[in-house]
Amino acid sequence: MSARYSIFGSNGFVGREVARLLESHGHQVTKITRTSWPETGSELGHVIFTIGMTADFRSRLVETFETQLLRLHEALTRYKFSSFTYLSSARVYDGAASTHEETPLLVRPFERDHVYNISKLAGESLCLAFGKPAIRVVRMSNVFGVSDTSNLFLTAVMREAVQSGSVTIGQSPLSSKDYIPVETVAEALIKIATGGKHQLYNLAAGRNVTHQMIAEILAETGYKIVFKEGGSVVSFPQIDVSRLNTEFELIQTDPTNAIMRVLKALQSNRKIQ
Repeated sequence: MSARYSIFGSNGFVGREVARLLESHGHQVTKITRTSWPETGSELGHVIFTIGMTADFRSRLVETFETQLLRLHEALTRYKFSSFTYLSSARVYDGAASTHEETPLLVRPFERDHVYNISKLAGESLCLAFGKPAIRVVRMSNVFGVSDTSNLFLTAVMREAVQSGSVTIGQSPLSSKDYIPVETVAEALIKIATGGKHQLYNLAAGRNVTHQMIAEILAETGYKIVFKEGGSVVSFPQIDVSRLNTEFELIQTDPTNAIMRVLKALQSNRKIQ
């Protein structure tokens, strides 16, 4: 059965994939960019708010809060909707004792990196303060895919390797993060938006991949990978995805297999160019 959806940030990496998947299933999709918002009072159906700052937030601190809080407030208060899903980040678990959705969180306002975490948590608080079950928050881990043009670590490393034949990684091979392919993210967001029983979800693979594992995948494909001596270990906590998997019975994604698929796609695109 066809339904109405509105995707804020439809030109972005995640928003574009969500819109594509919805349209492939025959749904009515309103694509909303930063400069093309609907008329105030419009009925938007199921809203998925993907607008946000990512890798460049450190150089755009004020705009980070404007985008992730003020624009969010406008969307929540200017329109009518059946449900509203806000994309937050699993980065907010930095320093927390657990990564379950209900765990208390720590913030360090004197650290530049925590500007992003604080802005996301402010957005979460705004959403949850409405007290409406249909307004939900999704904390995503590191999303990757072929069409990602950002400087986020995984796709940037693969892209550089394909383009130049080699890549130097500044962090320790013991560094690790949780990575989830954008196709899985889009599928999960749609399920959460239309049938989520909770207001807060983690969306992640649920297992970390080390830089060493990424280097081995690239090396097996013929690329030269070098780690800078003395690189720092940067590791994120393993994300608890029990709520997501229990409620929606999603098939757990092996991130290493998805990484190899994206690498092959990048190679194919390189040959076409």
